[in-house]
Amino acid sequence: MRLPVAASRHFCLGSQTRGLASVASRRLILGIESSCDDSCASVVCSDRTILSSVVLRQDHQDTQGIHPLHAAQAHHRHVPVAIRQALDEAAVRLDDIDGIAVTQGPGMPGCLSVGMAAAKALASVHSKPLVYVHHMHAHALTPLLTEPTPPTFPFLTLLVSGGHTMLVLAHTLYRFQVLANTLDDSIGNSFDKLARELELGWQCASGALVEQLAATHPRGAPLPPLPHIMLGQPSFSFSGLRSASTRLIQAAGGASHLTTSAKAALAQAFQEAAFAPLEDKVVRALSIDPRLRGWRLADSSPVPPTAIHSVVCSGGVASNAYLRERLRHALDIGGRPDVALHFPPVSLCVDNAAMIAWAGHLYWDDRTSDLTPHVVGKWPLDERRRRTSESHAK
Repeated sequence: MRLPVAASRHFCLGSQTRGLASVASRRLILGIESSCDDSCASVVCSDRTILSSVVLRQDHQDTQGIHPLHAAQAHHRHVPVAIRQALDEAAVRLDDIDGIAVTQGPGMPGCLSVGMAAAKALASVHSKPLVYVHHMHAHALTPLLTEPTPPTFPFLTLLVSGGHTMLVLAHTLYRFQVLANTLDDSIGNSFDKLARELELGWQCASGALVEQLAATHPRGAPLPPLPHIMLGQPSFSFSGLRSASTRLIQAAGGASHLTTSAKAALAQAFQEAAFAPLEDKVVRALSIDPRLRGWRLADSSPVPPTAIHSVVCSGGVASNAYLRERLRHALDIGGRPDVALHFPPVSLCVDNAAMIAWAGHLYWDDRTSDLTPHVVGKWPLDERRRRTSESHAK
C-alpha cells in the first residue's frame, strides 16, 4: 500500500547555505531507504525540488511489531515497486538520473541489505555513481532541504526516533559531536511500547496514536505521576519511565480495565515525562547562564552557546505537535528566544528517501563506483562516513 506523500515542493538555495557542498544545476539523484520497515524511494533535484517521495509501509498487525525477517521479506517485494513509482511520479527515466544515494546504516541489517542491493544493481547496470548515506546524518540535514532559511553551521540537532535519542552538535557536514545519548531505550521505542500496552491498535504509527490520545486530555487536568529522569545529566534514559507506566497499567488490571479518559491522562503524562529531558538538554546546551547547575554545553565543548543560533529537531518523534510546542516554550523561557527552531515537514520526519537523496547532493563529492561497502547495522553518528568491507575488517 502506498502512503499519501506531500506534493512536490520547490525550495531555493540561498546565502544561508554557503559552505555546503556545491550542487550543480538540475542534478537528479534517486534516493533509496530501507533501514527499518518502510520501503522508500525518492527523486530530488539539486535545486531542492522534491520530484517524488514514495513510502510503502508494512502491516504489523499479525506480528504485533516489527519482525526483522518479515520486514526484510516485505522490502524484497516493496523496494522495486517504490523505485518504479518514484521514477514515474518524477516523470524521469533511470538514464536521466545522475546518481543514486542509499542508506548504508544504521538500521536492521537484513532490511538495509535489500535497499543496498537494489542501489548497487541499478548503479552497476546503468553506470551511475553511488553515495552511501548515514541514516541519522540524513535526518539531521533534512532542514537544509526543506527550510526557506536553512540553519547554518554550527547548529544543535535533537535526533528523536524509534532507534535513537541523542543531542548532537553539527559543526560541519562532516563533523557531528554527540553531546548526549540514551543509556537504554530510545524515546520512539518507548512510545511504541506504551501504545502496545494501552492496546491502541496498528492503524498508524504508534507514536501518532499516543499523541492523538493525549490530545483528548484537558489541558491542566490532573495527571498520573510519572518520573522525569536524567534532568541535568548528559544522558537520556527512558527505561524507568516505561517501567513506571507499565506498573500503572498493571495496577489497573490491564489496559482493558482503563477508561478512555484514564488512557488519555496516562498518554499525556507519558509525553510530558518523555519530553522533559529533551527540553532540559537543549536549554542547557544553549544556556549562557553560568549559575545553571548540572551539565552544560559550555562545560564540554569549545563552541560557545552564543555561536549557536539554530536547533534542528528531526526523526519520527519530531512530528509530535506537543513536542514542537514544548521546545519552543523551553527556549523562550530559558533565555534563548533568539534561537530558531527547525522541524522538517511531518512527512519528512519519519523515514523517507527524500532526505537520503538530498544527502546524496550534499555529499556528492563522495560519490563512488565502489560496490564493496557493506551494510552497517550499528554506526556511531560521529564516525567518518562510508565504510567499506576492508575498513570494517581492520
